[in-house]
Amino acid sequence: MLSLSLAQLRTQAHRLVATVLAIVIAVGFVVATLVLNDTSKQTVYGALSSQYLNTDVVVTYDWQTSAGGETPDSDGWAQLAGQVEKLPGVAGVALDRSTYISARLPGSKGLRYGQVQSLADGDLRWQKLASGTWPSGPNQVVAAPGNDLEAGSTIEMQIQTVDQNGDYSDPETVTATVTGITDRAAGITSLGSQQFWTTPEQAETWGAIDTDGIRVAAAPGTDASALVTQVGDALSKTRNGGSLTVRTGEEQSAAVTKQMTADNAELTTVLLVFAAIAVFVCALVIANTFAVLLAQRVRELALLRAIGAAGKQLRRGVLVESFVIGVAASALGVLAGIGLAAGVSAIGSRYENSLVPLAGLSVHPMPVLVGMAVGVVVTMVAAFNPARKATKVAPLAAMRPMDMAPITTKGGLFRRIAGLLLAIPGVAVCWYAGRESNLLLATAGGMVTFVAVLLLARWLVPIAVALVGRVLGPAGQVPGKLAALNATRNPQRTAATATALIIGVTLTTTMVVGASTTRASASAALDDSYPTDVVIYAGTEDGMPATLAGTVGGVQNVTASMAVPGTTVKLNGEESSVLGVDPVKAGQVMRADDTGRVPAAGTISLPSWYEDGWGIKNGSAVKVTAGSREITLKARLVGDSINGPWVTSTDLTRLGGTQTVQEVWARLADDLSNGDRSDTLDAISDASADVAPDSSLSGSAQERASFDQLIDILLLIVLGLLAVAVVIAIIGVGNTMALSVLERRKESGVLRALGLTRGQLRWMLLWEAMLIAGVAAAVGVVLGSTYGVLAVKAALGNSGNVEISIPVMQVLAILVVATVAGALASVLPSRRAARISPVAAIASA
Repeated sequence: MLSLSLAQLRTQAHRLVATVLAIVIAVGFVVATLVLNDTSKQTVYGALSSQYLNTDVVVTYDWQTSAGGETPDSDGWAQLAGQVEKLPGVAGVALDRSTYISARLPGSKGLRYGQVQSLADGDLRWQKLASGTWPSGPNQVVAAPGNDLEAGSTIEMQIQTVDQNGDYSDPETVTATVTGITDRAAGITSLGSQQFWTTPEQAETWGAIDTDGIRVAAAPGTDASALVTQVGDALSKTRNGGSLTVRTGEEQSAAVTKQMTADNAELTTVLLVFAAIAVFVCALVIANTFAVLLAQRVRELALLRAIGAAGKQLRRGVLVESFVIGVAASALGVLAGIGLAAGVSAIGSRYENSLVPLAGLSVHPMPVLVGMAVGVVVTMVAAFNPARKATKVAPLAAMRPMDMAPITTKGGLFRRIAGLLLAIPGVAVCWYAGRESNLLLATAGGMVTFVAVLLLARWLVPIAVALVGRVLGPAGQVPGKLAALNATRNPQRTAATATALIIGVTLTTTMVVGASTTRASASAALDDSYPTDVVIYAGTEDGMPATLAGTVGGVQNVTASMAVPGTTVKLNGEESSVLGVDPVKAGQVMRADDTGRVPAAGTISLPSWYEDGWGIKNGSAVKVTAGSREITLKARLVGDSINGPWVTSTDLTRLGGTQTVQEVWARLADDLSNGDRSDTLDAISDASADVAPDSSLSGSAQERASFDQLIDILLLIVLGLLAVAVVIAIIGVGNTMALSVLERRKESGVLRALGLTRGQLRWMLLWEAMLIAGVAAAVGVVLGSTYGVLAVKAALGNSGNVEISIPVMQVLAILVVATVAGALASVLPSRRAARISPVAAIASA
């Protein structure tokens, strides 16, 4: 039987092309997902945590895990580092310190916000140079790539130091030389602001007192875990011990990565979910293909039974065929998956300034083994039911034509009942998963409901096709009427043909609606987190000229601008600066204000730390005093989304006193390219420098650009991989359509014998395919839209509100293209059927 099965594979190879392609693509999808996951860990996650990869022990202040105690100040961190350095087993320590500066970059007249950090020595220096040399003298820095900086560039920086009382000095202008440029990984956390590094001595001179923590290198032979315990015990005896967290470098890397890539962890889950969808679709297509292939071989199997083959032998033979197909196709799928992952990685690496430096390829044995196992197991499972049916072929009964069982049989009734029983819990699970934002549970519920739909499709699709055919059939004249009758005469065949197209359209629509909803939700979240594209800060206490807002508003690609005045007041007797915001103008400049930053009349918006530091509760009365005038406003705590108090411009006018323009806000045009956005920011910076030379430019335009690019890359990965799954379903459509037409040779021959011309036969088959494809496409569009929104809600619901976005034109295009694709799938088989003479067609059936 083994040799017979192998011989069957050789002789029937042309019939197995669709099955092999489905397995190759599904396995490739799974392997590509796993390889990209490993690659992202090696590149993206490695870059995010590169600061700690060569560090054995890290001491930090962690708000989430600290058990209480004060945060060490600059001198406190230095004392703690000195204590750690004296411990046995410690080879060296590094204090990572930083300060924010305003920098005038090459080719720009205006100032931009940036950050200067200290460089460690020896193995604790985690940055890598892409070009140039390390700084070795005064006023030398290395820079993160971007902003046209290169080794030898000269930058101008404004430095403000802080004394022991917390008072800032007057800005000091220094000129620094860029001696080198780091790789992209070093600047991955800059989020759009320019990052520099310099020697510890120079950093201290420039006022770098903000400390991220202490990094410790262990002496040779010292275990990192043991050193963690040793350092922890030593620091627990200090005044700040209760506020410190001591971890190994690997533990700190994991903590930082988790904190910075919570959405990327969800992305990994999404990719694995799509891999599960690919396997699911692959199983459906393979099962459908094997069922039709075996239906074509009924007489062949009957002859084998007639000459003595047992049912078990036939089943074993079919399973052997499926095993061989599974192994060969899975091997090809593994290679295809690795190639696909390499292609996606290559595309991702083109985004030079991306937050995600996806590049290279990391191929481990596990994805290969998983891909092979998935392909073989899915193929064997998908072929089991057709193989079982092969054992029931009666030698004599199979010699005569066999019609599909009507939908009114017990099997049809069972499918209806099973479909309804699956649909109820499936819908309940989907609803619960959407409410609880559980993507894995939503995927399980979606698969259950989809199986229910496929079971009910055997009953509902023929009914829907009959209704549509009754309306549209007369338009096709005699072939159209015959097509409508044929589509409903054999409900199982109609449903089997429609099922493949429902799968493809559902996946495609899910992809399109999910991507559109994801982008809309991500854009809404960005709008709320980064509402102001450009903020220009005054560099002096005298503020900026009121004309600056108009100057900025006249820059190309700036759609709105506004001046924000401010003054010094007393809040409940404590001195503070306050800004006056015009709510109407703010609505034109800010992209969103879901957190309620902009105050209403009679209220004052405050950062949350005013509750702990100043004792001001949300909703409490705040007395605001300026000179001899005093007004009472209602406090609104708005989190950490603002740096200081905001009142309405009207309330600020009521206070009187001296008011100066402290900030200018501007909004850029939507959908700017990276180049146009950068040019616009340069133009704004230059215009600001002409009017207010000491002003500094900041805002969220660059941050938004970085996050937009991140979303683009993540969606590129998801959409690219899911598009592959859609190809599986399209193959299933063509395969099912072709085989369903070929199995009706006798029927076609009878119609030809009764007077139907070749052209009418082709038109009848085409019309029938269009009816079935149209109904299937409509069902798939409805299902896909529902699944797309559900998937995004389950994936992103915990991150904020989900903005549902249905791209109507794209969905309509899917509907039209699917209908046409389904019709075209029948063209070649119908031409082949039409060429056969009536006598030959009847004889071959």
